[in-house]
Formats: sequence, structure tokens, C-alpha cells
Amino acid sequence: MQYEEFVSSLNDKQLLAVESNSQYLRIVAGAGSGKTRVLTYRISYLISQLKVQPWKIVAITFTNKVANEMKNRIIKIVPEASKDLTIRTFHSFAAFFLRQEIEVLGYPSNFTILDEEDQTKLVKDIAISMGYKKNDPIIKKTIKYISSNKLHEKYPGDIKIIHEKFEDEKVCLEIFEEYENQKDRQSALDFDDLLLKTNQILASYPMIQAKWRNRIDYILVDEFQDTNDTEYKMIKYLLKPSASLYVVGDPDQTIYTWRGANQNIILNLSEDFSGLETVILNQNYRSTQNILDSANKLIGHNKLRVPKDLYTNNIKGHEIVVRGLDSGMGEANYVAREIVSLRETQHYKYSDIVLLYRSNYLTLDFEKALMAKKIPYVIYGGIKFYQRMEIKDVLAYFRLINNYKDDISFERIINVPKRGIGETSINLIKNNAIEHDLSLYKYIVSDYALEELPDRVTNSLRSMIARIEHTKDELKEDNEIFAKTLEDLITDIGYYEYLKTQEEGEDRIDNVKSLFDDLRHYLTNNADATFEEYLQNVALVSAQDDMQDGDHITLMTVHTAKGLEFPVVFVVRLDQGIFPSNRALLEGGYMAEEEERRLAYVAFTRAKERLYLTFSGGYNYVVGTNLVESQFIKESGNSNVSRPTSFNGGYRYQSRPQPKKYMFDDIVDDDKISFDDEPHVVMEEPKSNNISNWEVGDIVIHQKFGKGIVKALEGDNIIVVDFKEHGEKTLLGTHHMISKGVK
Repeated sequence: MQYEEFVSSLNDKQLLAVESNSQYLRIVAGAGSGKTRVLTYRISYLISQLKVQPWKIVAITFTNKVANEMKNRIIKIVPEASKDLTIRTFHSFAAFFLRQEIEVLGYPSNFTILDEEDQTKLVKDIAISMGYKKNDPIIKKTIKYISSNKLHEKYPGDIKIIHEKFEDEKVCLEIFEEYENQKDRQSALDFDDLLLKTNQILASYPMIQAKWRNRIDYILVDEFQDTNDTEYKMIKYLLKPSASLYVVGDPDQTIYTWRGANQNIILNLSEDFSGLETVILNQNYRSTQNILDSANKLIGHNKLRVPKDLYTNNIKGHEIVVRGLDSGMGEANYVAREIVSLRETQHYKYSDIVLLYRSNYLTLDFEKALMAKKIPYVIYGGIKFYQRMEIKDVLAYFRLINNYKDDISFERIINVPKRGIGETSINLIKNNAIEHDLSLYKYIVSDYALEELPDRVTNSLRSMIARIEHTKDELKEDNEIFAKTLEDLITDIGYYEYLKTQEEGEDRIDNVKSLFDDLRHYLTNNADATFEEYLQNVALVSAQDDMQDGDHITLMTVHTAKGLEFPVVFVVRLDQGIFPSNRALLEGGYMAEEEERRLAYVAFTRAKERLYLTFSGGYNYVVGTNLVESQFIKESGNSNVSRPTSFNGGYRYQSRPQPKKYMFDDIVDDDKISFDDEPHVVMEEPKSNNISNWEVGDIVIHQKFGKGIVKALEGDNIIVVDFKEHGEKTLLGTHHMISKGVK
């Protein structure tokens, strides 16, 4: 494609953003204003018109998915950019940097990247070794403590406790210290380390900083409003005085301050870069004017922002539908009926429709209603593909090939498939390995193991290690076909046969086969990629990277939906205390209220054609009170609320909710219930099973969904359960319809 061709598709402000010759540019890009196009064309313009060499450009995106899409678009416009163009997330760039430079800190280049599950397991193991139970609250406290301190660039040696900021801080610090020690022994880094170690090297080794600065003439950053202080520091380390900085973002869409995003960075960028040029993109190409009017009114209540009103040349469009119900199940049934109507009368596909909500625990009623209508759906933001049991098992073998010090992976597969090695033997192996200052892998092949372990155990594990070593040798000989080499390993150790003995074994086998398809696909699209790079890519995937094609309803949190768009959007559970979140408001005050409002703004602006705002009313266990409609409904100019209420044996509609207590409804067959015949709910005090001690691995018995296994725990006694017949569900642990089964 010639330069003139893509210029013709830009409006005046977009063209200015693409062609500006300012050294420092801040593009304030409203929702749906074509920011990805502008960023893509800017890079294409640099290469095709200014003759900048592709390897002189570094672009940072929010997800791997966006990075891949952007790179493919640029290559179509400028084929010479196919090699050497660096487009990565912050964490991916840091990992790329560290593979080349981390040896100056005494780490090997084949370090392992720990994901959140690995981190939790390591902290839990340390806590247990100190005498705590595996579900002790100290584990969650410590994980939060570690993350909070690393967010402020603090390791244990940087922390001085004079007066404890909170209960158990000394214990958290003690676990934190051992956590860092064990990571060092295993040559492992967590996500925070990737950024911190990169900055440490750039700050402490001038020759390395100079080398990388000389490589880079242009740095471009997408979603800049969600940049944190550590990431911003990395940018400044890499930016030489003559280099150009180009950032694209929208302060109105800053929704990640809870994990460190600093909105002030984009708002106050001119303080660090004199001569900064700002271009505001406020023409929206996504939504109808009615949707934008509502979003503009909502975000106008915020004070910390760059003022702008989105407009569009699109049609005014459908009125926003605002619907209030008397219960959670009533709201869900209404949404399901509307979906059926949209499909049958308006000819929307299921894949055109998304349900957005504030928190993952809110999906249960909607899943029940969708199942009752036989509407296919997929939930994103729960347990991702790469976090499934069988995938984690296979990846553990892969990680051991790459790094024999990875004790977390070794412990995961020590008895997978079954090798007859019990807990007693495992604990003995772990203790002996620590005593001899060896990794588990090296201990098993040492003379110590022959003396200290039963022959049966050493023979079994040495046989496994021999097979891993054989695979490692094969990979050295022919790295280009490593997908087949790795699949041979998994087959030879009997993993497929093992999966056949597990619940949903065939589905799990299909998942493993999908992993190898993913591996082959990665090799096809990254011809020069190595096995190590594939493992790194897997470790850094996000919820959006895990999205699948297909005709199904999409359910996801608003955070997960960032950057996406759908013809039809239902923003559900817009109840005060749920959205905005009571917890956020109590902890963060006005600043948190502004962020909650920004989150709602992001939700509204995902919609292209139709926007539904719904709320449930009734009693909510998590909030612990009767619900009323969210303040965001009125603030967005949507005061015309319809909801059912009993009137002379029938139903009429009123504009304000009447909060009532309710018990959870069972699924009803409402095919014969008309829109005006909303089922009335019997109002009673909420019931409870009084179970509050759920653990991962517990058996759940549900009156509707049958038997399942707890896969994850979330806040406020929320459990993620994998049901044999119905898949993954997010449930309230005290719900009266569930009980604890026997393992």
C-alpha cells in the first residue's frame, strides 16, 4: 500500500498526529477515535517516508494480542518492516532485554518466569514450612505485601519496619525474604522482577544503557494512561536526548490505578518534556451519537481529566435501554430474553453481544438464564487456557527442559503421571535437596539421593529425568522442529494415558493437543523463534490473548474488555455498591469514585449500536444490603428507568427501584412469560450454607450443576468451580444451593 492511500483514510487531526515532526507528542485519543490506526500509521510513516530503520523503533502495547495485530498491519503497509520491528508489551520487552543482559546480575539467561499461580504456590509452601495452614490469611496478605512493595520498587532489604503498618507485617516480610531466596535458587523471576531488574541494569550499568539507547531513535507507547511509575522510569532510561517519544492514551480510560497505573504521568507529561505537542482525537468512529452523549455526560462528572467531548458522524442511533428488576435472576432472565429477541428479530449473531460486569463473581445468574435459553456463551477473565491443570503440567515439563533449577515445575510433575511417590517421599526429597543446597532435579541425579531415598523412588525419577535430558539433546540438534520433539516427550512419559484416567479426560487431551497446535502456529508466524521465547510468550499472555472465535455470547469484566468493541453491549448489575464498588469507594474515597466512573465510561463506549444498562435490586450477599440503581445511571442522563412492580395483580412500570430482600430464584422456564409479565419474586431473608472455609481442590455439590472441583478462590468467599457437565462457574461460597462433597 502506498503512503497516499492510507493518508486518504485519516481525518485532519489523525493526519496531524501521524505526520507531526515534534520530538515529543502526546496523542489524547478518545474511545473509538482510531488510536490504533494512528499508531500503526505513525510507525508506517516513520519507515516509509522518513526512512527510519525498523530496528530503531520500539513500540509498547498493552497486550500481546494488540502487538501482533499492529505488527501485521504495519507489514501490510510497509513490507520491509517484517523483520527487526520491536512491538511488545512492557513485560515482554523487559524479558527480551533481560535474556540478553541479566547475567551481569548473576542470573542465567534461561531464567524461568513465574506466573501468579506459581507465585501463590511458592508463598504458600513457605508459609506452611513456617507452621501456617495452607489456607491461612497470611498467604493472601503476603502476596499483596510483596506486590505492593515491588510496585514501589522495594525488595526485603529496602524495608525497615519501625512500627508495623498493619498486623503481621513482620511475618509478611519474613516470608517475602524467603520468597526472594527461593526464587534466586531457582533462577526465577516474577512479573514485577522483569521490570525492576531491567531498570536496575539500565541504572547501574552505563555501558549497557548506552548500548540500548544507541539502538533506539523512536519510542511509541499505546494505552499510556495506564503506565505505572516503574514502566515510565524504564522509558526514560531508554530514551536518549535526541530520541523521540510518542504516547497515545486517554486519561478518561485510566482504570488500572489499583495495580499501579499513574494517571498523572500522561496528565503532567509536559513537565518532563518541554515542547510537548498535544493532539486531541475526539471524533468517534465506533458508536452512535446517543451512546456518546450518555458517555460524555457520565465522564463529565470527573475533574481529573483532559476535557473533551466525543462526537461522531454516525447516526443518532437507538435510545439507550435502562432496565431495573426486582432480583438478580429477574435481571438475568430479562437479558436472556432480549438476546433471543435481538437474534430473532434484529438478526444479530451471538458473537455481536457482550455482557460486561464489575466483578467475576456476578456471572452465576446470567449463566443460569443463558443455559435455560440454550444460548452458547464463553466467560473470559477466569481461569485462562494456559492456567488449566493439564496445560500447566505439560508446560512444567517444558520449563524443566529450559531450567533444571525450577523446583516449582519439578514438584508439580514429580508424580504426574503417577509414579507411586507419596507425600512422605516428596517432603523427604525437598528437605534433603535444601540440606545439600541442590535443586530437586540435581538432587535426584546426585549420589546423595542413592543413599537417602528408596531405590524405587530414585529409579522412577531418574527414568523421567533421562527422558527429559534426551529431549534436551534432541532440541539442541534440531531446534526447528521442537514441537514434534516435545510432543514425543509427553507421549513417551504416558501423559495422554494418564489424562484418560482423569475426569473429563478426553477434553483435557484435546486441550493438550491444542497447546501443540498453538506451538506450531507460533513457529509458523515467528520463523526465528526459539523454544525459550515460546515459554516466555506463554508466561506473559493476558485474558484478551486467550479469546476464541465462534458464535457465542461473551461474558467479561469491564477491565478485560478494555480496547474491545461489540455491536451490542449489556452493562449489567449497575447497582450502587456493586458498580461503583463499595469496597473501592470505602478504600479510595473521591479518587476511587472517579476511577469507578472511568470504568463505567469504558463499559459504555464498548458499544457500537445498542447499549443496555441493567440493575437487579433485591438483596446482595457480597454488599450485604438491599440494592438501588447505580449513581452512574442518573449521571449519564438516563433517568427514564423502567422496572416491574406489582399492581392490581398485574405489573406497571415506575422510574425508581423499590429495594426488597429476596432469596435466590431457581431457573424458571419463562418461554411463555411476556415482557410485561416479569415473574414476581418471593421476598425472604437470604439463605446460607454457612461454609466459609473453601480450599482449591474441594469437591462442590450443586443442586443444579452437579459435582465440581474448586479451581480458584476470589475475595469475599467467592469460589471458581469446574463442573463436569457445565464447565467453569463463579459462585458465592455460602450459597444455599451448594454443599461440600467428600474428596
